[in-house]
Amino acid sequence: MAIYHSEHTIDRPEHLGGGTWSLRAMTDVTVLMGKNGSGKSLLLRSWRNQKPEAVHYVVPERTGELDFQPQFTQEEFTGVTRGSVSRSNFVYEYRRRIMSRVHTYFMTRGNIRGTAPISGPEELEQFLGLLLSDFVVELSPRTPPFALRHTIDNRSIVGVDQLSSGEAQLFTMGLDILTIAGIWEIENQPERIMLIDEPDAHIHPDLQVRLADFLLTIVDRFRLQIVVATHSTSLLAALGQSGDSKTSVVFMRRAQSDFKAQTFGRVQKDLAACLGGHVLMGPLFGVPLLLVEGDDDYQIWSQAPRCHGVQVSALPCHGDEIFRYQSQLENILSSLCESPSVPTGFALLDGDKALPLPSATNAQNHVRFLQLGCHESENLYLTDVVLETIGHTWETAKAALMQSAQQRGDKQRILKECHKWDRRTEDLKPVIKEVAWILDPKHVPWTLRVGSAIGRRRPTGDLAEFLGDSLVDALWMSQDSSVSAGA
Repeated sequence: MAIYHSEHTIDRPEHLGGGTWSLRAMTDVTVLMGKNGSGKSLLLRSWRNQKPEAVHYVVPERTGELDFQPQFTQEEFTGVTRGSVSRSNFVYEYRRRIMSRVHTYFMTRGNIRGTAPISGPEELEQFLGLLLSDFVVELSPRTPPFALRHTIDNRSIVGVDQLSSGEAQLFTMGLDILTIAGIWEIENQPERIMLIDEPDAHIHPDLQVRLADFLLTIVDRFRLQIVVATHSTSLLAALGQSGDSKTSVVFMRRAQSDFKAQTFGRVQKDLAACLGGHVLMGPLFGVPLLLVEGDDDYQIWSQAPRCHGVQVSALPCHGDEIFRYQSQLENILSSLCESPSVPTGFALLDGDKALPLPSATNAQNHVRFLQLGCHESENLYLTDVVLETIGHTWETAKAALMQSAQQRGDKQRILKECHKWDRRTEDLKPVIKEVAWILDPKHVPWTLRVGSAIGRRRPTGDLAEFLGDSLVDALWMSQDSSVSAGA
């Protein structure tokens, strides 16, 4: 997308000295960090007030119920009326207003599903699935404007008291962002700035990582420029690690008015990984650190601990950079603590890569290399263990894939030949999204299905074989040891 503002000037309140703030070198996602009182929230609201039709201010307060109040619907139609209820960093009846926004979205769109060239409710639901992997969401113009079900027991959620505070915040904040993005898409709004004020409040660090993935995913789809104000080094680290040069950070100070954003390069990413406490605090509390090669692997191993069957702290490394990350972390950990009797972290390689052995030039005292027992993580989706969770055997899965292949454009030839696949060694990366869409009626992202299957208990059957004995033993022996120590 084109960055709408690489530089921007914003009116500064008199009690902060008046004049203007000047922001330079902004990127697709710019993070504002600073102490309380440095002016982050004031800057965001002042920016919103300059151009409310093209700028939306998100302030995820935990107020209100998840029910529909029709009197709020008209206020959600324009940026001016939306802005009138968010003059401070607190919005009265925030959740109810977002529920009303769902109705506004459908009214703007005309409730056209499926074939419309603009974003449809199905797509918004899929993006919400990135935030709420344990739930399936369906949006509608009815009352209430949503159906929310737990994926494990299909239990319907009708009230905020049935969700944790973090889940409720992610749900309403995700709807807040997506409904505005959807409305802008429908109206073909030429400029789309999303200002998000402290979205990390009340959200555990692992969910902050999921929030970062969500924001970076929708930036391109909806042509957004996002500015996030936060105190969280965990959120900063997650945005920087996944966003690379799309992410920059501004360190705000109350007495300063001119700021140049620092783009995330190699040094900033490494420092952010150290500052993102949820990553390196793992070894201090007996939770193994796991370096993985990409975003898909990261989503899998971020989901697994949420099922309470394994503890692991994952860090994405973007392909072959995993070797440099392992070396850097080995140096960091060796400077902080003595060599352990067993490694405190692991670097996980795909099955098609050579496994480096420990040596004088490749120390693995703290972070040891492991290798998947299959070609790569996509293959895990086709194990009997994972297929069972979506109501399939390999035989029924092959039948479904071949039946639907002709509807999949240039992927149909590969899908038609699924009966020839060796599930353990086939390169599934080109078609994994199509495979998951065909096989899973709830369209849960394939990475979350795999992560949930891994995380429920120590893997058995072909899931254990595809993961590999060394990986299963390393992570679940660590889990068993921590449980024994706790007992």
